[in-house]
Amino acid sequence: MSESETSKTPRNAAAGAKQAQAAERPVHEATELTKRNAEYMRQMRKSLDATALSGEKKTAVLNEMTSTLLAEQGRGTTARQLYGTVQERTEEIVNPKKTPVERQKANYWVTALDNCLMLFMIFCLMYGIMGFIGTNATKNSAGANGITAILITSAIGGLGVAKLFEYLMPAKDGKKVSLWKKIAWSVLAIIVWMLVFTTMSMIQGPLNPVLPGIAYLIIAVVVFFARMWLKRRFNITTSMF
Repeated sequence: MSESETSKTPRNAAAGAKQAQAAERPVHEATELTKRNAEYMRQMRKSLDATALSGEKKTAVLNEMTSTLLAEQGRGTTARQLYGTVQERTEEIVNPKKTPVERQKANYWVTALDNCLMLFMIFCLMYGIMGFIGTNATKNSAGANGITAILITSAIGGLGVAKLFEYLMPAKDGKKVSLWKKIAWSVLAIIVWMLVFTTMSMIQGPLNPVLPGIAYLIIAVVVFFARMWLKRRFNITTSMF
């Protein structure tokens, strides 16, 4: 080979040969991490030590990552390619992303509270206006517009609406709910809520005091802003409106 041909040989030919050899090596023959992956795991261990994770959890995570790297590094894969940065991997371990089902279960009570506040706000707004424009209408609904009746009716309605939304999801645990069942459950939920509303309307006197119209309007405004804060804080999307 002439000198000119030799000069055309890539300077990293030796490194390329080593990479090819490593890639051809069977995975089970890898017994130690590469220098780069070992440094990544050292930083990973240091990062996890700064968290509140238990010792058992840290050990399990590090062992699992090490086993995966030993299997993958023979193909030229690095820890950074598999897990991202150390900070990203640590955040993923400390705060794992929830599955759709887990998010749905975790959000049930927040969604129920949101719907409860919405119903409570609507009732307060409605009876507040009625207190100003129709004294006869207010007297005829003396039980229904009592503060106790409004609170209980709103609470039951909020819980029911949240559960209904949960049931009417397009798919639950991989199983679809038939349209007829959705309609039947929706009608049943409305009937139950109306029965609760009618029962609460029968309570009158000191146990179910009726507030002045202005008081209901003030409560409605306060509840409106409280609900807006709740929706922003928990990013609520499953509600009537």
